Amino acid sequence: MLSANEIKNLSGIPLGENLFFTSFARTRNNLRRITAIERFHLYRLPPGTVIVSITERKPIAVVLLAGKSAVVDKNGYILNRNSNLSLNVPNMTDLPVVAGLGSREVIDDEKIDPKASHLIADIIIELSNLLGSKHISLETGGFEKISFLLDDLLRIKVGRDENIPRKMEVFKALLAKVSDNWSKVEYIDVRYPNNPVIKFK
Repeated sequence: MLSANEIKNLSGIPLGENLFFTSFARTRNNLRRITAIERFHLYRLPPGTVIVSITERKPIAVVLLAGKSAVVDKNGYILNRNSNLSLNVPNMTDLPVVAGLGSREVIDDEKIDPKASHLIADIIIELSNLLGSKHISLETGGFEKISFLLDDLLRIKVGRDENIPRKMEVFKALLAKVSDNWSKVEYIDVRYPNNPVIKFK
């Protein structure tokens, strides 16, 4: 996702200094500020080369925040927050979309609140594993009226942000009942997982 040239420019690696005595403290600080980087290593390669090895975070969703799109990973880090970096996310249009979060759920412009990131990861990762590349939209509803929409067609009501794993298990069981009839279903309701509902049109 990251451009090698942009990383080179932003890293601030000292030029024209003795490779063995150069401190990379500033470079490490610069790289730590790039949230799209999960971890990195710097290697000295004599006579005058520095290799920067980077592991990028993996995007799992696009979160709509105050009219802007924030690409996030499973830990809630906002990968495209640095305006000096052009993030090239393959198949970005296929990423699930999350709406309903406000600026209060953003910490230091760097990541979204753990409560929100856990909710997103719990639902999105489960759905992606289950359904593959189907279009997924998640509405957080203030953590009180959570719901998601599959392929702009099948609405699932989840309700409060409690017992999410149990609700997802119930949803998976019900999904088999409507596997080829999504267009005939108005919604699936797992807000009360012991009494789920499939409402047909």
